[in-house]
Amino acid sequence: LPALERAAKLQKRAARTGFDWPDANGARDKILEEIDEVEQAAPEKVEEEAGDLLFAAVNFARLLKIDPEEALRKANFKFECRFRAIETAPGFEQMSLAEKEALWIAVKGRQSD
Repeated sequence: LPALERAAKLQKRAARTGFDWPDANGARDKILEEIDEVEQAAPEKVEEEAGDLLFAAVNFARLLKIDPEEALRKANFKFECRFRAIETAPGFEQMSLAEKEALWIAVKGRQSD
């Protein structure tokens, strides 16, 4: 199975045995803990800690009754549409990050209307 789907299945299996957060708040707190661990990790441990962070995010989605695969697919599509819109701006490659961010915010505002 793809890693995202496998993480969701593993978490559902654990939940069936009672090894689960009582609500999404526990999973949310775990995400924050994992972010700290990524930031504090030794270089050789960053990948492992980033994996733990992703695993915790999948668990959070599950507890919110969201299919993480579908949510990520939609987020990918949204990012792709917005990025396509900004990368076609004249002089995009020479813009500063702040200028690119301003374009992003403008596109985001138009697309959420």
